[in-house]
Amino acid sequence: MKSLTAIASLAVLTVALPATADLVSLQSSRHGTLYETNGSPLANGLGQHLFAGVTNQNFRRRGLLDFDLSPLSGQAIEISSVTLRLHMSQSGAGVENIGLHRVLSDWGVGSTDAGGGEGGGGPATPGSATWLDAFWDVTPWQTAGGDFNALASASSAVDGVGFYEWTGDGLISDLEGMLAGSAGEFGWLLLGNESTSGTAKRFDSMTNGNEDFRPELLVEYSAVPAPGVLALFGLAGIRRRTRRG
Repeated sequence: MKSLTAIASLAVLTVALPATADLVSLQSSRHGTLYETNGSPLANGLGQHLFAGVTNQNFRRRGLLDFDLSPLSGQAIEISSVTLRLHMSQSGAGVENIGLHRVLSDWGVGSTDAGGGEGGGGPATPGSATWLDAFWDVTPWQTAGGDFNALASASSAVDGVGFYEWTGDGLISDLEGMLAGSAGEFGWLLLGNESTSGTAKRFDSMTNGNEDFRPELLVEYSAVPAPGVLALFGLAGIRRRTRRG
């Protein structure tokens, strides 16, 4: 009877352990824009903006974003929500759906800082991510325009200037894979409406002069107790029952 009571005590105590949710804000660690062009390769790895959609001249733009995941690395956690928050600062288009797609290959930043509104990009420098190259002049993409999951992890309807969010189970799955090392930690690609011209949207990057406008990845998670902690709680219950018996 004592043995059965002890087992029941262990089960109850294990289930009853509290899980406290935490919220962490992760900052962008690199960014860029893939500029489709009929001339020399373009990039903008150090600029204040990134773009998604099609220009009035019918050239496609795709934004790249990655984040510093070190605050979550090496922990046993259960992720309950992931939300990307971006500020859209310029567009001549109306409402456009912007998809967030997991990038499948590593990519570079280079040293290009495009001038003006940055929509035209600047000359690619060694290591830049361009329309054709993940690392310019060294490593091409497997597919022109970037290597990314065809299925969007999340999407958001983007209209006028303001803040927009991408969230959902797809981003949770992406982040879990990145932290586990099974998906590669290469960030996401912003894919706009590419079915017609004049759909481009400009978003603010990690180097934007206004810190409030910089990208933010919000992750809500709970720490998973180590097996040893559960065993200690269970053992305490067994000892109490044994002494009373």
